[in-house]
Amino acid sequence: MCYKKNLPLKTILFGLILLIIPDLLHAQNGTFDTQFYAQKSFELQKKGMIFLGSWATLNILSGTSGYFLSENSSRYFHQMNAGWNLVNIGIAGFALYNISMTDVSALGYTQSISELQNLDKLLLLNAGLDVGYMATGAWLWERGLRKNSNRLEGYGKSLVLQGAFLFAFDLVLYMMHSPITGELLNLSENLTLTTNGFRIDF
Repeated sequence: MCYKKNLPLKTILFGLILLIIPDLLHAQNGTFDTQFYAQKSFELQKKGMIFLGSWATLNILSGTSGYFLSENSSRYFHQMNAGWNLVNIGIAGFALYNISMTDVSALGYTQSISELQNLDKLLLLNAGLDVGYMATGAWLWERGLRKNSNRLEGYGKSLVLQGAFLFAFDLVLYMMHSPITGELLNLSENLTLTTNGFRIDF
């Protein structure tokens, strides 16, 4: 009789343990893997911003010197290159500062997934804007040729170049970053299914 009285309590405790363990495993694995994938994302972003900053620095230096040494449309081509990349170097510097100030270990599981997904969307949005830059540049270039305007022609050539670079940059960065997001999402789905499975079974 004693065994029969204690059996329900033991069964309940055992069932509660089985319900809690998957959540604990999910939390531990989620925290570890979140940090791992978030760190991969931040390292890739850092490399990307260093590359963007290097491109911007090169264009500012060459554009400034080219402006004073060149004539006709080339003069305005270099002027736009330098001015355009003042913005790029500001973006790169601000991004690198934010990365250096972010504590990856403090990012939560859901927050990390959201951050990675938002970056992917931003890169695709930027790629679309880059096409607009190239189209605008082509229009200015053509208009400059028709109106014999060195300024419009030079600015147009510069926008085509800068837009093409940014399009390739954003697209390549997206292709390198989106698999990181995908891996974390797949991990999240697998862990959720495993947890639900335990709960259903027990």
